[in-house]
Amino acid sequence: MTNVFDVTEFGAIPDGITDSTAAFQKAIDEAEKVKGAVVVPPGTYICSTLYLKPSVCLMGNSGWGYREQGGSIIKLRDGTSHCLIDMTGAFGARVRDIQLLGNRCTGENVHGIYVKWENQESRLHDDPEREDNEIPEECQIGFREDSVTVENCHVKNFSGNGVHLERIWAFTVKDCMIIANKGNAVYIRGWDGWITDCIMHTNHGAGIFTDDICAAVTMTGNRIEWNRGGGIDLINSSSLNITGNYFDRSYGPAIKLKGGWYDCNNITMTGNIFNRSGKYRESIKEDKYDNCHVYLDGCYNIAMSGNTFLTGKDDFGESEFGPDYGIVIKRLNSCAIVGNTLFGGSVKEKLVDLGGHTGENCISENAGITGTGTEDGKLGNGSY
Repeated sequence: MTNVFDVTEFGAIPDGITDSTAAFQKAIDEAEKVKGAVVVPPGTYICSTLYLKPSVCLMGNSGWGYREQGGSIIKLRDGTSHCLIDMTGAFGARVRDIQLLGNRCTGENVHGIYVKWENQESRLHDDPEREDNEIPEECQIGFREDSVTVENCHVKNFSGNGVHLERIWAFTVKDCMIIANKGNAVYIRGWDGWITDCIMHTNHGAGIFTDDICAAVTMTGNRIEWNRGGGIDLINSSSLNITGNYFDRSYGPAIKLKGGWYDCNNITMTGNIFNRSGKYRESIKEDKYDNCHVYLDGCYNIAMSGNTFLTGKDDFGESEFGPDYGIVIKRLNSCAIVGNTLFGGSVKEKLVDLGGHTGENCISENAGITGTGTEDGKLGNGSY
């Protein structure tokens, strides 16, 4: 039985010119029948939206860098598509070792990888092969675990988000480079995920963003830098592990957590490095405190410790030193900000307390919290 399908055997041509959408989709549809793999040999393939199917692995050979194109490349044909790869309903599917190119941000709001549930009609017991497919009505949920994985992919130059995950439950994005998209590197509206060991660079939006809810997500080992919408910008979020990331030259805060219809809560931030945050963006006109490393507003049960903070200019010594402020806090309840190092962490103030707190908060033993930095960049004065 054949369970590995080569797209070139279905008519795909890696010449960077020929439309190979039909060939790719045929290979994917055939692979779905046996829960197989679709192989993409090196070369550049032109495609419109591809619909991945459950338990199908779309895999190529990676050969890309920040600016280099190489290996297996799928390039968006034009701007009429809503995305390049749609993984909605592709439970257990995986995309790996492929470079996805948005054709110089063609179209409007065209995403690279895409998942979106329009409603809550899909049920956990919709798989007839499951032994437990009949479950009590009170245990049924609006949609089941997606379990999609995006691994070792390069997602670049889309007019929307690099990876758009809306109403998702259970996902993994790892070892990816998601750069130079007009939207965010990763947009999340959902739960139970892992975003690990990725590079998120020069996107017009944030590195990781939600305007609705983001819960039970682990964000570790990522390099998040030069994104115009900030580093990690979340509202209504909970149960997050933000650990061991490197933030460099974020436009605005490297991390901004804000309570909306409910407060951000139960979040751990530790072992992160914050460097040169607070680069100018439009929102700083509205709130000068956006010129900071971390902004916490409307949060409870947050633990923040073991992080380091640095100021700096743009590369080659351009621009002013930033950020102006280190950590900005407002409306906290039962939060602990302990054991961070802020020596050299800001130009004006290391800790800005905007008040409105409730409950017991612990803010102590943060090295270098006293005194302010200077713009001359001399060690010993709070900046470098």
